[in-house]
Amino acid sequence: MERQATWIDRTDALEDTLSELGKGPLAVDTEADSLHHYPEKVCLIQLSFGGRDYLVDPLAELSLDPLAQRLADGSIVKILHGADYDLRMLHRGFGITFAGLFDTMIAARFVGEVRFGLAALLEDYFDVPMDKKFQRADWSLRPLTPEMACYAAMDTHYLIPLYEKLLARLDDLGRRSWAAEEFERLERIRTVPRAAAEDGFRRVKGAGKLDRRRLAVLRELWTLRETYACRLDRPPFRVLHDERLIDLAQRLPQRVDDLKLLEKFPRPWREGRRAVELLDAIHKGQCAPREDWPTRGKGGRPRTGPKTPDERLLALRAHRDRIAEEFSLEPSLLGPRAVLEQIAERLAAGKDPADTPELRRWQWELLAQGVGLAPG
Repeated sequence: MERQATWIDRTDALEDTLSELGKGPLAVDTEADSLHHYPEKVCLIQLSFGGRDYLVDPLAELSLDPLAQRLADGSIVKILHGADYDLRMLHRGFGITFAGLFDTMIAARFVGEVRFGLAALLEDYFDVPMDKKFQRADWSLRPLTPEMACYAAMDTHYLIPLYEKLLARLDDLGRRSWAAEEFERLERIRTVPRAAAEDGFRRVKGAGKLDRRRLAVLRELWTLRETYACRLDRPPFRVLHDERLIDLAQRLPQRVDDLKLLEKFPRPWREGRRAVELLDAIHKGQCAPREDWPTRGKGGRPRTGPKTPDERLLALRAHRDRIAEEFSLEPSLLGPRAVLEQIAERLAAGKDPADTPELRRWQWELLAQGVGLAPG
């Protein structure tokens, strides 16, 4: 990349820069410090428009209101790649919402790209290699090195020309409306406040294998880990790994000596105050009344039971696979397994499959023929 990105750490500079934006389009990306601090925060916002690149420092004492106004303006196209995380972080950190979104990763999948990571797309479309050297960098450090700044700016530098190429292909294939439906769903993303995220323990890998009593123990262990992660300003996995939490919930150690017998158990938790707090959390979980035990499952739609109509589901899946091959789409993009199961269940119950949660309109238009129904 020949041009050097402009660093912005003042509100007036941000206002002056964005005054030149007009109707865009505007390419956007973020860098956070999730591998180094907790709770994670947005440390850098990359912008590109008009052939220039900008790096906005949200850690400086500036207002992001001028940017927030543009991002919420649906008349300006905002281009991101894999926007989900960026949208959640910007909403949680600054209350920023989006309208007029275009996600190049989603668009790439809709035109049949099997390599849809940004690095792969830049290589395939522009023959530009993308260095991944700073993927795990601590973006809260200041000042950024020139090399880090150049790396960050690359994430948005090619997004506008990539958008133009992908949009043209979507139009050629008649799939712009498909992508637009996905973009609209993304725009509605909001982050649940951390204090309200009471079911975070369910996201611990392996939680689904625990019985309800041990889930109560896991809940207490997860809460303790959250407390330490915030206190130490360290990502939870660096405080106590998920695998260790599951091991504790399964084994239910009762004494400090029991902790010392656990394999690969981190030394800071084997003795002293942390060990006592760990054992107290296990005891509290074990002593929780049965009515307070967490229910099994991750919430939302119950898992499909044995009554799922297998023949109908298999036929629907086969139809999905044929359509996916015909349109050069990933089968899971056209119809994820959970969605197909829900459609089959609704059909068996005499309910309208078009009302299936998480089913997109464009998906149903293609899948409806597989069950002998009109998309409606």
